[in-house]
Amino acid sequence: MKKVGMEKPLSNVKRYLESRDCSVELLESNNKESREALNKFDAIVVAGSDSNLMGMEDIMTDTKVIDASGKTEDEIYKEVLRAADIKKDKKAFH
Repeated sequence: MKKVGMEKPLSNVKRYLESRDCSVELLESNNKESREALNKFDAIVVAGSDSNLMGMEDIMTDTKVIDASGKTEDEIYKEVLRAADIKKDKKAFH
């Protein structure tokens, strides 16, 4: 099961991912500041308006941040799958 962190405004994407066997956890403001909290996810989905998280993606976490703006639920799901595969490969390598 893929673990996804997500912003609250993306409830339609949340339902779609959960129907595809993804575990989705809504991000709270304290999660966005904690590297440990972000690293537990395979991917993080944002609405595109969170410039702090997007701008600090490389500094804060190794988890892929996916900008959902302009994408269909299926496109986001496919990006989540790719991100989870990459993260799994990185863990196997180390």
